[in-house]
Amino acid sequence: MRTDEEFTSNDLIQGHQLMALIFVSRLVPITVTFPSITGISVPQDGWIVMFISTLGAIPVVLWINWLAQAFPRRTIVEYSEILLGKIAGKALSLVFVFYLLLIAGITARQVGEAYTAAIMPETPILVFMGVIAFVAGNAAYNGVEVVGRVAETVFWIVLVVTVVVLTLPMNAMRFENLRPVLPGGLGIIVKETATSWIIFLEIIVSAMIVPFLTRPSDARRFSLLAVGGVGLVGMSFAAVLVAVFGVLTPTLTLPAFSLGRLISIGDFLERIEVIPMGIWTVSAGVKMSFFLWAGAVGLAQICGLRRYQPFVYPLCVLSVSLGVLLFDDVMEMERFSAPERSGICIMVIVLGFMTVLTLARLLRGNRTSGDGGEG
Repeated sequence: MRTDEEFTSNDLIQGHQLMALIFVSRLVPITVTFPSITGISVPQDGWIVMFISTLGAIPVVLWINWLAQAFPRRTIVEYSEILLGKIAGKALSLVFVFYLLLIAGITARQVGEAYTAAIMPETPILVFMGVIAFVAGNAAYNGVEVVGRVAETVFWIVLVVTVVVLTLPMNAMRFENLRPVLPGGLGIIVKETATSWIIFLEIIVSAMIVPFLTRPSDARRFSLLAVGGVGLVGMSFAAVLVAVFGVLTPTLTLPAFSLGRLISIGDFLERIEVIPMGIWTVSAGVKMSFFLWAGAVGLAQICGLRRYQPFVYPLCVLSVSLGVLLFDDVMEMERFSAPERSGICIMVIVLGFMTVLTLARLLRGNRTSGDGGEG
């Protein structure tokens, strides 16, 4: 489909692999730090937060795909130059690539914090971050088809493990902990909903992958399926966490890991939380490889180069550096996700970029043809 385009990767993936990539990527913050449930004042409303933020993510998905379908053979970096001109298009695309790099760095830091806090506290966090960055970089270097196949496999494993983690601690659940519903009214959950919704904005990375789908028209359908699936899993996690831990839920640093510790099968199989931890680590690796690949491809296109591979490993180093330097500890990382901090910046980057492209497309009107060329 892109055999003679600006870089050598001509891998194609299926629509369901895109769904797996989005699902696994969005599930990482839920299964590792879950910023939508930790640190909030009314934890029993966590499932409502997930429900509202999922509904709010649907228009964003439709918006991203409306732009992408106008240029089904172009990435968002490519058609930003078509719509805005080379200078403005490249400038905004550089900001977009930095955003992808930032998310990759945060993902590496989340994995590092999870391992140093829960399993190997004496090991330097940089070890875990470096290992996952190297593995993710290798996958990204080999192309999106490799990343897509890994995500497809991990998707089903993650789904099974998630069901196990949500159902086996049944004896510890007290569903009365979910009451009362909305004790502080709707206003009190606005901030928490904004935090969860901002994380959903990461789906903009899918605008880099549409040209690599065997059928670009499948992007919208599978993106919506992924968002709906993640919303359902997020709501379930939030409800189960509160049912088990009650008012202690907001104090948990790694809530899903804490839930896994309660799993007991008979009297002989206990403390198997390392298994779901390993699966969630692989999920984080898939997410990081997805964002590193997108960032490397975007940077190659900005520079007008055919090959993106030379950018992959330097971006790995930069992402790990960002993950280390931006946060002093895991609490600082969680506060970074708050709307009043990084949230405003992320909304400006993502929504601002999309708004500028939308206005440019509307102003150009029928002068832009469907294949990304100019009529």
